[in-house]
Amino acid sequence: PLYLRLKEDKSKAEPRLEFMGKFWKQIKRRACWQIILYGMVSHITFGVSNAAKMPANYVWLNLHTFQHQVMIIFEKFVFFVGLNLVRKYALNVSWRKQVLYGSCLVLMFSSMYFIIIFDIWRNAWFYIFTDVSALFMYTLNFLASHAAMVEVAEPGYEAITYSMITTATNAVSPLSAVISYQLLAFFPTLNEQESIATDTPQVRRDFACLHFLVIVLNLSSLLALPLLPRQKKETRELVVKGETSTFWGAYAMGSAFIFLCYSTCVTFVTVKYHDVYGCMKILGGGGCSADESSATALLLVSAILLYCYGTNFYLSFWPILKGERRFSWGMFT
Repeated sequence: PLYLRLKEDKSKAEPRLEFMGKFWKQIKRRACWQIILYGMVSHITFGVSNAAKMPANYVWLNLHTFQHQVMIIFEKFVFFVGLNLVRKYALNVSWRKQVLYGSCLVLMFSSMYFIIIFDIWRNAWFYIFTDVSALFMYTLNFLASHAAMVEVAEPGYEAITYSMITTATNAVSPLSAVISYQLLAFFPTLNEQESIATDTPQVRRDFACLHFLVIVLNLSSLLALPLLPRQKKETRELVVKGETSTFWGAYAMGSAFIFLCYSTCVTFVTVKYHDVYGCMKILGGGGCSADESSATALLLVSAILLYCYGTNFYLSFWPILKGERRFSWGMFT
């Protein structure tokens, strides 16, 4: 009903080619493609998770469906509370600091899972508490990348710029899933729920190593912080400088397009043909059979990690090695 009462003055539509041309001109600006690349690189590495955790929760913690649903509800509530806290108290706090402190907080809670791994205290509600607390970081990262977008978008291009950055950051989720499951290839004892249920010292050691590796990968996402402007003022300064690059604009758009195509294919195939192809390793599954080769999936993982660390190294640290910039810890805050 409220939508029907909206009244807007008609304006002449801009020709499509002219509109897309101006949008492409905006994408070529460093202020835009840098934020897009930051969103994709940081979300891929921070999105890696411990794929053995879910089956372990059922056999070690006897986690019920009811408790799992309660955890999901709590996650949504924490996300809502986090948004409001940031809106009220942290709008002018450095986005880098928000991500840095939020990441460290999440990894601290994630490290508490070692208490469960080594059977110091195994309790389903303790796990739910630590896992729900981790969602707060995603709130901060979400806000940081999207708040920067507001300052980058030119008048009349807010919607398409927002859609571009949001799509690019969301499209990389399946890539994180592929990495998560392929890490299990190095720990055969964690591939089956029955094997985890044996809870032998070897299983615990492998699980601890895998969990530590995931934490290190998550922590490495902070290396991309120099790509994120600190706040609105720095974002505006980046826009005013007017640095442009056709190559990096095309690189960001091309990356986003490839990731979107892969994400769409994975979603379509795993939903429509779940029983046949949903378990394939190349699509982020655990494997359809014991004989399925991991070569293509591992090649994909190598390419993804090379993309993340290579892109970030060239943009953030290569200028330091060439003497164009000086390294300082302030790059991350």
